[in-house]
Order: sequence, then structure tokens, then C-alpha cells
Amino acid sequence: MKQETRNCQNCKKDFVIDPDDFGFYEQIKVPPPTRCPRCRLIRRLGWQGQRMLYKRPCAFTGDNVITFYHPDSPHAIYRQDIWWSDKWDPKSYGREYDPARPFFEQWKELFEAVPLPALNTEHTTMVNSDYCNAAASLKNCYLVFSADNSKDCAYGRGVNDASDTIDAKNVHFTELCHDVTMVDRSSRVFSSQYCESCYDIYFSRDLTGCSNCIGCINLRNKQNHIFNKPVAKEEFQRYVNDLDLGSRAKRVAFQKKAEVFFLTQPRKAFRSIRAVNSSGDYLYDCKNVRNSYLVYGGENMRYCQFQEVAKTVNAYDYSSFGLNAELVYEAAWCGLSVYNVKFSVWNYHARDIEYCFGCHGSGNLFGCVGVRNGEYCILNKAYSKDEYLSLRNDIIADMKSRGEYGELFPAELSPWAYNESRGPEVALLTKEEARAHGFVWREEDPRQYREPTSEIPDHIKDVPDTFTREVLRCEDCSRNYKIIPSELAFYRRFSIPIPRRCPLCRDNIRTQLLNPASIYARSCAKCGQAIETSYAPDRPEIVY
Repeated sequence: MKQETRNCQNCKKDFVIDPDDFGFYEQIKVPPPTRCPRCRLIRRLGWQGQRMLYKRPCAFTGDNVITFYHPDSPHAIYRQDIWWSDKWDPKSYGREYDPARPFFEQWKELFEAVPLPALNTEHTTMVNSDYCNAAASLKNCYLVFSADNSKDCAYGRGVNDASDTIDAKNVHFTELCHDVTMVDRSSRVFSSQYCESCYDIYFSRDLTGCSNCIGCINLRNKQNHIFNKPVAKEEFQRYVNDLDLGSRAKRVAFQKKAEVFFLTQPRKAFRSIRAVNSSGDYLYDCKNVRNSYLVYGGENMRYCQFQEVAKTVNAYDYSSFGLNAELVYEAAWCGLSVYNVKFSVWNYHARDIEYCFGCHGSGNLFGCVGVRNGEYCILNKAYSKDEYLSLRNDIIADMKSRGEYGELFPAELSPWAYNESRGPEVALLTKEEARAHGFVWREEDPRQYREPTSEIPDHIKDVPDTFTREVLRCEDCSRNYKIIPSELAFYRRFSIPIPRRCPLCRDNIRTQLLNPASIYARSCAKCGQAIETSYAPDRPEIVY
């Protein structure tokens, strides 16, 4: 089969489908996509809400619960222990398929009828971590998302096996860290990115096996360095102490100085490690993974992102999670031993399912919502195996005749507005652009924008114990936020000034520190050879 150029039905830009792509689509028996890879990614991430939390009543008990479904959402929510229990039956909402009506119209009615869990956490493993989501095995954590096996952490995403870590993104086995991105197996790392097996690091990036470094970049197994130059241990400690980083003004000034220095040093075209026959960024221990982003232990994948838990095999257009997933297409937030999953969102331990949301431990489902440990169901109604297979084929034929089959759920059916979803991580769409993609847009609640009750002192030493009762206002978005007691204690311990931005804006800044999920043509700054990189040609970094 030859390479074909097609026009995206959404953005109207051309995109290419090559012979390998056609081979995969034929293998899983789906038609080729009608949208370009970027538009497909935007739609998938728009089906993933995580970090915007609200309070609303459980439709089963009446208790007020914390949830990531907005109070104006038409979806009923259940307290998690209720949703996962046998106190209700998702199949009781089952209904007959009507061939005279579009499938998605019928699925929408089912989706809005079946209750959803207030949060997507392994709730029995969460201890004093009520304000966390997409998480398991957390203790004493606050506003931590996409996390596992961590304690005493706050304001993080992608936090795994961490303790006493605040303001973190994509970290593993960290302790006593603050304002860090992509840091592994490290302790006492502050305002730094891409550090592995390090300790006592400040305002640095791309360090491995280092300690006592400040303002450094691209070092391996070094100690006591200031702006990449070695110094005596006593001089290093004196230098750090004299900076007085407990002052916000002095801290910001030093950070700017470090960023200027970093621009004089080269960057790698991609941050991938042990990626064989692969293309994309943040690929680790991968083979035949192309046009992908942040994938661990993947094989034979394309157009996949945020597969942070190995291992995924044979997948296209698959965003978030992983962990022993195979044969997955156009799916989001699915994982934990899934097989042959298509056009679906949030399913664990599932096989042979299509157009399903929140169906766990199940197989041979089509168009179901919330079915657990079920089989041979369509629109939550159970059938015999033969009846299921026959009706499934009829529905697919109907969908193909209407141009519905072969794509993820329409954007307008997502239970999250675009600005509540993960979409802005890769595409900062305006309200008008998001609506052009089909998404809903959530207007801000004016109650989150009160006047602050106190000015923030420049230095942490001037912050009183009562400061945790104050209402602060973000200097970027003007949204209100507060400082929690454990956070204040951490700042005092490590002489860190009170942040002037809300947790959401701080997380957005860390996201922007990562290279984008895009590939550009550029020339190597050292040898002039043509290269592919995630650094756009107009960016100022020196790229090798």
C-alpha cells in the first residue's frame, strides 16, 4: 500500500498516512483516521480531566464529596466506595440499540444516565489525601495528580515513589525536593530540571550523579560546582548562604542569571535514552516508537503520549497510562493490562472493548459506561455471545454509513470543558479555538477572585504562623489560593519564599519547561548536519 496525503476534517491541514499506518489499521480492522495527528491528540486530551476539583453531593448518599466533575455537569456522581460496590448495578441502565438513530446520540443518553465516581483514585489506598486524583497509595498529600506510592507531597503531577516533595512534575523516587521537573532518585533538589541521582542541587538542569551544584548544566558525577566551575566545598556553602535565597527578589534575580547561562550551553536534540529506531521526545527504553512523547518501555507505537508506566506494545494514538497494554488505538487514560481497546476512555483490566468509558475487568463490550466484570454488553445491556457479535457488526455497519465509526467520542460529549482538561498541556487553545474543535468552555467562577487579605512578605523569615489563614491572589491569573501548614513548614526549613502564583499557574510553568510534543527540522549547532528536534528553529537554545 502506498503513502497517502489526506486533509484533516478539523483543521483542514494535510497529513500523511504511510504504509505502516495502513498495516496497523488493517490489523485492528478500523478505517484510516480523518483527522491529523495533532487534532486527534487534542481531542484525546480533552477527554481527560484530572486537576480541577469541586464539591457537590453524592447522588446515592447525599453527602458532599470532592470531585472533578463540575456541579453544572449533567452527570450524577457517586462517592467512590459506593461506585465500586455492589450497591448498584450499571447494567440496570442498559438499553436497546435503535438503528434509526445515530449511535453517539444514544451513547450520550446512556453516558449522562450512568453515575460516575467522584474521583478516579484507588480510594482504599488513599490516606488523608482527599484533594488528589488519578492516584493510588498516597498519604498526607494535597493537590497531587497522576501519582502513586507517595507521602507528604503537595502540588504535583506525575509524582511517583516520592516523599516531602512540593511543586513537582514527572518525578520518581524523590525526597525533600521543590519546584522540580523530570527529576529521578534525588534528594534536596530545588528549582531544577532533568536531574538523576543527585542531591543538594539548586537552579540547575541536566545533571547526573552530582551534588552541591548551583546554576549548573550538563554535568556528570561532579561535586561543588558553581555555574559549571569547580570550587572548594566551603566556598560552595558560603556562596549559597550569601545568596539569601529566602528572599523572593534575590531568588528571582539568581534564577534569571542561571537561565542566561544555560543559553550559552548546548542542549540535546531529544532527551530520549535507549530509544531504538524511534522518533519523538522523552522516550526511554523504547523500540520502534515514532512520533511519540514521554513513553517508557514502549514498542511498536506511533502518535502516543504520556505512557509513563511501562509497558505498551502495538499501539497508535494512545494517550496516558499504559502498564502492560497491547493493541490499543484512539484511547485515553486506559491501562493496567488492557488488550484490544479502541475509541475508549478510562478502562482498566479490559479486553476487546470499543466506545467504552469507565469499564473495568470486562471484555467484549461495545458502547458501555461503568460496566464492571461484565461481558457481551452493548449500551450496558447483556446479550449472549452470538447475539452480541451479530448486533455489534450491525452497529458498526450503521456507524460507517453515517461516518461515525473509527474515531474517538466527539469532543462535545466530554464531561470536562477544554479548560478543565489536559488539552492545554499540548495546545493552549483560546475559547473560540476550543469551541471550533467541538469542546465546551467553562467560564471562571468569580468567587475565586477575591481581594487578597494580606501582602506576601519578600522573605520567608518574615512570614508569621498565622499566614496559613490568609487568602492570596495569583500574580498571573488573579485566582485565589492559600498556603497549607505543612507547606509553610517546608518553606521555612529550606528558606524558600512564599510563592506569588497559584498552584495551577505554577504547574503550567513546569509544563512549559518541557519541550513540546512536536518535531522540527533544524541544523546541529556544532556540525551543521540536518537533525530533527523538539526545539523549534526560532528558539534561542544551542542544539546539538
